[in-house]
Amino acid sequence: MKTIVLLITASLTATSVVAQTMKPMPGMAAKAAKFGNGSGIVKALDPKTAKVTIQHGPIAALAWPGMTMAFVANPPTLLRSVKVGQRIDFTVQVTATGPTVTGIKPR
Repeated sequence: MKTIVLLITASLTATSVVAQTMKPMPGMAAKAAKFGNGSGIVKALDPKTAKVTIQHGPIAALAWPGMTMAFVANPPTLLRSVKVGQRIDFTVQVTATGPTVTGIKPR
């Protein structure tokens, strides 16, 4: 019986320690999201996965050269306003999870 009481007490103590929020450590500040604006041509659309492939020029704010890459669109409804082959201006947000297109404007 003592063993069961000790195990329950230990698990409750461990749970309360795990549930505490971590305080930021010096030098470990979370990186803020970066934003950039680009222009390019829609090369592919995949509404099921909310992805748009864009051939774009350099994006100075992100230090990106021109390239062709797939982005997730957030919200996915952004894909309704464009079609393959169309020239666009777009906004991209880069976070720890990757780049996301947050705005698309047909030219």
